[in-house]
Amino acid sequence: MMRDALLRDLSVLNYSVSTSVDARLISPKHCAECVEVQADDDVWQVWQDQIKAADAVWLIAPETDGLLHYLTQIATQEGKLVLGCGPASIKITSEKMATCLALEEAGIATIPTYTFENWPRSHWIWLAKPNDGAGCSDTAWFNNADDLQDWIEQNDKQLTHVIQAYQPGDSASISCVMKVGKAHLLSCNTQMIEIINHMVSYKGSVINGMREHWAQFEVVANRIAKAFPDLAGYVGIDVIVDNDDIYVVEINPRLTTSYVGLREATGVNPAELIINTLTQPNFEWPVLQQNKVKIHV
Repeated sequence: MMRDALLRDLSVLNYSVSTSVDARLISPKHCAECVEVQADDDVWQVWQDQIKAADAVWLIAPETDGLLHYLTQIATQEGKLVLGCGPASIKITSEKMATCLALEEAGIATIPTYTFENWPRSHWIWLAKPNDGAGCSDTAWFNNADDLQDWIEQNDKQLTHVIQAYQPGDSASISCVMKVGKAHLLSCNTQMIEIINHMVSYKGSVINGMREHWAQFEVVANRIAKAFPDLAGYVGIDVIVDNDDIYVVEINPRLTTSYVGLREATGVNPAELIINTLTQPNFEWPVLQQNKVKIHV
């Protein structure tokens, strides 16, 4: 979804766009070249060759296992213009524990996060998440500490997962563009979260479903931009809104699913807006529409 939406937005601009695709899948539209990756190909070599051939690189990859960080390092070492976050911010925000510590140090409200070893095991409601996972992948919810401990131990997740205290409130996200410590909001979104048999899943969002919190979200986004000056381009911020309090849950240093609805929600081409922000020193942001758009996944 994210890749195809980005290719659609780039296709109307004056660029020649190249991407790659698993040979077993249907090749995407809206690109000048699509390299098919065969089963016996060295996919890292394929990606490195594409990066070398490009003038600018826009990476769509999960943080899991350091994938986004490694690809960004390759592009940086090749001297390419990276239309996204720098390696330093990706390294921190790819890990939930490191993100929590950095947010706390910056005085930004966040969710208490523990390793399994130092988890206080109180009677609160808890979430267990992969420390470097993306989205709701392998995330579990428990209202009993003993049940959570059993799940962690039975599935050998003592070293892979962190534990966060459950924060009541509305699940939301901020879509924004950052550059050198400043953030511009694209949208304020409601997240649709489902819990079945303790497992948490993301079902989509309503773009600008939280537009009444625009001013508050703008403050939060700019505080994060100052705390993580290496964040650049599109950044997604997951938050919990509890009345007037906003708690930062995660920072996604990459495109998120919300990007898919941004063109309709804002009334502008978000890819063009992001590129202009990153490449034009005195670029002035247009006034954006704040339309509501629902996205299902």
